[in-house]
Amino acid sequence: MQTNLQLSSVIEATLREIGKMGLCPELNRQYGRIYGRLGRFAKDRNTDCYSEGLLVSYLAHVERSFESGAIGRSRRNHLRRASLLLGDYVENGWLEWHVYPRLAPPMPTSEEFLRVYRQYIESLRSARRSGNTIASSKNIVRQFLLFLEDGGCLSLRQTPPEMVPRFFEHLLATYQPTSIRIVAPYIRSFLRFSPDGERFVSLVPSRGLRNNPIIPILSEEEHAALKGVLHSGELPLRDKAMLQLALRTGLRSSDIVGLKLQDIDWANETICIRQAKTGRPLKIPLSADVGNSLSSYLLTERPKADTPFVFLRFQGPHKPLSDHAACYAVVRRVFERAGIRLGGERKGMHVIRHSVASRMLSCGVPLSTISTVLGHADKQSADVYLATDEARMRECALPLGGIPQNCGGPR
Repeated sequence: MQTNLQLSSVIEATLREIGKMGLCPELNRQYGRIYGRLGRFAKDRNTDCYSEGLLVSYLAHVERSFESGAIGRSRRNHLRRASLLLGDYVENGWLEWHVYPRLAPPMPTSEEFLRVYRQYIESLRSARRSGNTIASSKNIVRQFLLFLEDGGCLSLRQTPPEMVPRFFEHLLATYQPTSIRIVAPYIRSFLRFSPDGERFVSLVPSRGLRNNPIIPILSEEEHAALKGVLHSGELPLRDKAMLQLALRTGLRSSDIVGLKLQDIDWANETICIRQAKTGRPLKIPLSADVGNSLSSYLLTERPKADTPFVFLRFQGPHKPLSDHAACYAVVRRVFERAGIRLGGERKGMHVIRHSVASRMLSCGVPLSTISTVLGHADKQSADVYLATDEARMRECALPLGGIPQNCGGPR
């Protein structure tokens, strides 16, 4: 590997190589901004030369920023990938797009903690819990055990009771207060499973602050504007198919990006999936407009790629859309084209999902049916949409007539 390389020259050459990969222009600009951060990091350390030590220090800085909550997981991953690409270019003189191994999260060192942790996760798999539930359990229980270790505890038998409420106080440094009620059931479940954990269960918060915002839905004007742009012929066929699928079915973004070619039963005009969130099967009708949009995309625009997933990236490498962020970006672009929600209003597939439920409710569809169509595990999950039916909410309001008025003014 060469030495005494100017960092600016290395960054410029790496960006040229990244430009040859066929990535979208915005992603290329994003890498440019990331390398700007690296340049400022180097300047703060009074150097303008590339070195392996500089790269290692920067990666450690990125990890510390992530662990402190200063940056999110997505930004951490982008900063890390860009840094590793820079190192690859210096090492090889060229770049090849590949997946970098994820950093293994820190784990407890206590054999007792590791044993009960692994047994608990295996019990969740045996109970056929969803992938999301298992991933969240791993993360939260791991944080709990690391916190106990930092406090000098190597087993639950040795753990004093006050460590449990202290853990939840510790979480407030990085979690919103309303998130504690989401974390608590994971810790409670782990403690009930653990042989020495039952005595701590009562110390886990049973109540937390609950955030009950008004469910965001599309207004009639916004819905009409959205339908107008979908029929205008201005949208890429992929984006049109995704939006029409969401507007007709209310599918979650995870199920839209996870849709596979074999999930579409063209002969019987149905879509059959296993929901990513609940793990439960869901069968929904394939309407004519959604079917036409999907077939147009598959036959004329979808890149040729050896993957069963329906929706792929436009730019190479033509991989499946990967997460909620990809769906959010598609919805945001379509909303902008429709001229709606251009400010800080809620966007994304979940707004469309809420709107589908609200429109069904206003048409007199029973809540139980709405819950079934949306694939809720709990039938009562659809109750939150009652507040979106303004006409019926007005019917429930009591008139103010007959209420005595205090005409004497303040006392």
